[in-house]
Amino acid sequence: MERVRETAIALLMLFLMIGSLIIIYSLLMWQELPKGLGLTLLFALVILKSTITGLRTYQPAQELNGTDTRLIKFFLLSILSVFFIVVFISYLLKSQQQAAEIAFGISLLTIKKALDFLPTD
Repeated sequence: MERVRETAIALLMLFLMIGSLIIIYSLLMWQELPKGLGLTLLFALVILKSTITGLRTYQPAQELNGTDTRLIKFFLLSILSVFFIVVFISYLLKSQQQAAEIAFGISLLTIKKALDFLPTD
């Protein structure tokens, strides 16, 4: 049962992160807020909070080792770099050269930083 809760927490966190990036993208490109997605993310946040509260009572605190933290940082920075590549392509399609260059530069920096956190094991 604990494994199911941990999996649910991980999936909810990924959903919240990807949904947040979609909202940011919508605000940047189309200047509109997707209300349905926003409400869904709020509902997912409530579920995540209740799941984390329930998990805290069942399981003692576990510490992550160095490899785990490096893998998590690599994963998160990889998702962020893909997001900036999508923003870069969108700016190119809208013929906004300066904004595209900035997005491309940020994407390259996040890719470089993600590769620094790549676990060596």
